[in-house]
Amino acid sequence: MILIGEVRDLETADIAIQASLTGHLVFSTLHTNDAPGAITRLQDMGVEPDRVASVLEGVMAQRLGRRSCAACRATDSPSAGDLGALGIAGTAGVPLYRGRGCDECRGTGYRGRTGIYELFPITEDARSLILRRAPPRELRRAAVEAGMITLRLDGWAKACEGVTTVEEILRVTQEDA
Repeated sequence: MILIGEVRDLETADIAIQASLTGHLVFSTLHTNDAPGAITRLQDMGVEPDRVASVLEGVMAQRLGRRSCAACRATDSPSAGDLGALGIAGTAGVPLYRGRGCDECRGTGYRGRTGIYELFPITEDARSLILRRAPPRELRRAAVEAGMITLRLDGWAKACEGVTTVEEILRVTQEDA
């Protein structure tokens, strides 16, 4: 197993790909807005689509969102606009929470962080899209159709569990394309 701190340029990408092609499991970071964006980012660096398609097994995107303070949280009713931005029609009786501010959270309503994740497994269909340089929107659509839970949907699940707020999900994620 090889860990590369961050892929920022073609030289580093080539090293990671060569290590992968020789049988090593390679983990690295890459700055993108979402998991499917990693494919486009690598291609923008100059990595050929056949190399990307042959070595990627999966891409995970993550964001760190603030946790609602457990000491002062109370029920919350997010606006219809915020719910709509998440792609949620209504709360359907799901209690949502927001920290009101207390000494434990220094009046912020938040204490600690939680991870919000998106995992894009690279399937044979995804490999075909990569090989033909499909646009990011098409990669994302295919990933969602294959079962990828988006950052916003994972965030929504955490809001339903009372871990974070709808407002925080919107703050740390970008609109699903």
